Amino acid sequence: MIKNKASKEIRKKIIELSFFSNSAHLGSSLSCVEILVSIFSSFKKNCINEVIFSKGHASMAYYSTLEYFRLIKPFSVNKYLKSGTDKWAHISKNNNNNFLKFSFGSLGYGVGISCGLSLGYLFNNKNHKIFCIISDGELNEGSIWESLMFISHHNLKNIVILVDNNNIQSFGRTANVIDLSSLKKKFQSFNFQVTEVNGHSIAQIKKNLNFKEKRPRIIICNTIKGKGIERIENTISSHYNPAIKDDLNLFK
Repeated sequence: MIKNKASKEIRKKIIELSFFSNSAHLGSSLSCVEILVSIFSSFKKNCINEVIFSKGHASMAYYSTLEYFRLIKPFSVNKYLKSGTDKWAHISKNNNNNFLKFSFGSLGYGVGISCGLSLGYLFNNKNHKIFCIISDGELNEGSIWESLMFISHHNLKNIVILVDNNNIQSFGRTANVIDLSSLKKKFQSFNFQVTEVNGHSIAQIKKNLNFKEKRPRIIICNTIKGKGIERIENTISSHYNPAIKDDLNLFK
C-alpha cells in the first residue's frame, strides 16, 4: 500500500501519462518514485543540488516528480509525446531548467557526468551535492565502472549514487543477463560507503542522504518494478506494456 501523498500523486500522473500516450517504461518509472521523492523533499533552501537522472528511460517518473515539487510548470497528459512537446520518453535537455541540464537515452552516462560536475565544484570550492540515480541493469555498462574507479581514486565525496535495484532489465532478470552477485561487496571493494535500504521507504532513503561525507556514498535501493500496480509488479512485461484503463482508478 502506498501511503505517502507525494508518492501517490506522482504514481497517478505516471499512470495517466503512460495510458494516454500508450507509452512504455511504466514499470521502470514506478520503481523509482520513492527515490526521487526522498531526494527532492530533502532539499534545503538556498542549497544547490544537482540531480543526474541517468536512468532516463523512466522520464515519466522524473517529469512527474519535478511537476509535483513545482520545479517545472504543470503539463497536460495529452501533450506528452505529442508533436511540439518538450517532454519525451527519454529525458530531454532544457536550457531553462537546472534539473534538465542533460539528455539521457542510452544508459551509462550519468555517473561520468557526475564526476565532471563534482570536480568542477571542488576546484571552485563550492559545497554542492550531486545525486545520481542509476538502474541496476545500467551496471552492465563499462562506463559506469570506469566512473566509479575515478570517483574512488579522487575521493569525490560530494557524490551520492542511488541504485534503483528492481532486479529486472529490458531483456530479463538482471541476475540472468549478467549476474553481479553482491552489489554491496563490489561497491565496498571500490572504497565507497555503501548502504542497502528498502527503496520504497522514504524514511530509510532520507536517513542515508543525511550524512557527513568521508567517502563517496552509494545507496542500494531495493525496489519492485511496477510498484503500485499489483498486476504488473515484478514482471519483465512492465518494461514495455503501457498502463490500461483500470489502472487510472488506483490512486484516485
